Amino acid sequence: MTVGRNDLCPCGSGKKYKKCCMNKNKVVQFHELQEEKFYQQKNMLVNKLRDFMEENVSQSLYYSLKSQFKKRARQSGDHQGIFEFWLYFFYRFENGMRGVEWFLSENQHRLSTDEKKMMQRWTTLKPQLVQAIHVTSSHVTYMDYFTRETYNLPNTKEHIPMCIPWHSTLAVLEPMGDNFYFNGVRRISSPEGLKNAANLVNEIMQEKGLDREQALLNYYPEILAALMNDKSEEDYKEKEIVQYTYDFLMIDKERAENLLYNDHDFAVDHWEEKTKRLSWVGEVHAYTDSEQEGQVKLAEVHAFLEIDNKTLTFVTYDLDVVIKFLRKVLKVDSPFELVNDKEEKIKVPLNAELKQMAISMEKGVPEYFALYAQNHLLAEIDHPIPKYDHLSLRELVEAGKQNIAELWLQQSEFNVNQNVLAQYGQIEVTADFNTVRKELGLELSPFVTGGEKRHTALERLPIQQATERPIAVLEADISIYEDLGFTTETLNAFYTQDIIAFYQEKTYGKSKATERKYRNSLYDIREVLENSQNKSWADCDSDFWESLLAKDFFKLYINVSKSMVKDMVTVVKSLTSWLAKGKKLNIAKDVTELAKYFEPRMLNAVQLLEHENPYLARAYHPEINEVGSELKHLGKNFGQRLSGNFKIISVNKRSVRTINLENSKELTISVEEKAVQYAEEGMILTGNIGKSKSLNVWEIIYLERVSFVRGVVRNILE
Repeated sequence: MTVGRNDLCPCGSGKKYKKCCMNKNKVVQFHELQEEKFYQQKNMLVNKLRDFMEENVSQSLYYSLKSQFKKRARQSGDHQGIFEFWLYFFYRFENGMRGVEWFLSENQHRLSTDEKKMMQRWTTLKPQLVQAIHVTSSHVTYMDYFTRETYNLPNTKEHIPMCIPWHSTLAVLEPMGDNFYFNGVRRISSPEGLKNAANLVNEIMQEKGLDREQALLNYYPEILAALMNDKSEEDYKEKEIVQYTYDFLMIDKERAENLLYNDHDFAVDHWEEKTKRLSWVGEVHAYTDSEQEGQVKLAEVHAFLEIDNKTLTFVTYDLDVVIKFLRKVLKVDSPFELVNDKEEKIKVPLNAELKQMAISMEKGVPEYFALYAQNHLLAEIDHPIPKYDHLSLRELVEAGKQNIAELWLQQSEFNVNQNVLAQYGQIEVTADFNTVRKELGLELSPFVTGGEKRHTALERLPIQQATERPIAVLEADISIYEDLGFTTETLNAFYTQDIIAFYQEKTYGKSKATERKYRNSLYDIREVLENSQNKSWADCDSDFWESLLAKDFFKLYINVSKSMVKDMVTVVKSLTSWLAKGKKLNIAKDVTELAKYFEPRMLNAVQLLEHENPYLARAYHPEINEVGSELKHLGKNFGQRLSGNFKIISVNKRSVRTINLENSKELTISVEEKAVQYAEEGMILTGNIGKSKSLNVWEIIYLERVSFVRGVVRNILE
């Protein structure tokens, strides 16, 4: 469509075309023509320069120089373009001139005015170490490493095919109009490579007594080699890791597979009749990004398991994981038998962090976001960096080493985006490094999509959430689940399989009395867990176990006995120690201290209750127990009666001073001399009390239970 001078401008400004974009379009068209002419003239001049060199440089010298260049630049393979660039612009022949100078001196009368002007400009150009520091749709800004001067270059595919964040190069910059252009062939490297090249330039200047321009010209091949090597001496060092492989015979295949399937440490990757594969999942994170809807889930994999017929193969690189797995499967009455194990040593870079990851993405999330999620995990602000003495980014900044933190972030951003571009080509969203930069107080990266508004996060998820699946119960085990009080509603609770496994391990081959002790106590623990809001063992802190011993246990029964107290304390200590061995609970020692504190007090509570409300009456005649207590006090004329919870705050010879927990009023309650010896501060008496008209003291009419006030846990553990 043709737009007339007086027509409305198609840009939507409301102005006439001649007053708006007509002149802009003319400027753009003029610039494009100017640029096209520049490239044509440049190509013609390069061809003339190449012809001149072929005519004047003997083949023997040419190949000798080529071999010399490859050796100095540590080049492998054929890099004809970069060699010829050095030959034309940097190498000085026996006549003392560089190729471009020699060509100009011999051909200046044969060149057109424009060609001569361009060639004269080429003789003045010098190599520079530059780094990309900013990008827009039209330009890429480069900065000279040494002078800090900046140069704008056109952001076109022909000129800069792939703009990787923070990339660097050793190049010759040629001015044309308001822009600069790369002249000749160049190699793209990383921020670490730039640092290595700059360090070499400084060394050459000091050792050879040269200025920077001379060092860059005379030692171009060596500096190029340093630029392309973005590794330090530390990066070349290696260490050995060990791959552990264990083979097991599944003696009872059905039970063995059931144990593995129901263990939520393992994610099921493949489950068919003959072949099954599982992964031992560690920490699980969900990655979210303000530039993309949907999550990426990352799970660290500790080990891989494969079942082939009756053989289980277990593979890991972590000896601690081996030990944990052997504890899982080689127990009494185990359906597994170890038949073979081997260790294979593998060499890896010294600073390499070997992490195997399982990745899943929600629908619509581009594949390359998996790399962003992995990078976010490694670039976490408090994650130790091996090559920097295991200091984290935060610690580097706090130690005043912002330059090292900046270099690490630039190199990481370069690596991630280079990998993504290599695998997926042009992408819409670049990796985020601004979230961590904002937290560290560092300048934001101009290469991050979304700029300052970009925000990404990693949320740690419970492992069970990542490996969640319905529990499979063997027919032979149904009675165990029922005896411990599990129902279809609680089969998939976080504690179910651990309680079942613990019970089976502790009761295998033991007496009926031992079975009864663990069955009854675990039944009670299961009921307390079921009534709690806890979602994992990590939620079961010291306060939870204190509440279980001090309060919840007594709420479960009106017929609690001393043997029940001893059984419960024993099982709680044993269960928490068992969970600690499996790394599911880390407060077993604290729970042991709590049990040590509460056991004698719990026994005293039972004794006090026994005096006021005998066990036989509570256990066998609960329906008439309270009525009987009323009849026992029938002759007393109680003017006042109270029901509730009364906390003991002091103990006297024949009474206890209490606080009514409902209204905080203090009351003195008389207690028989034989019973008062069991009373303690912190006990809570639950029941009915009465006060006679003749005496100004309260008496116990009916004592339902004795428990303890919560909140002593911190005093015990300090």
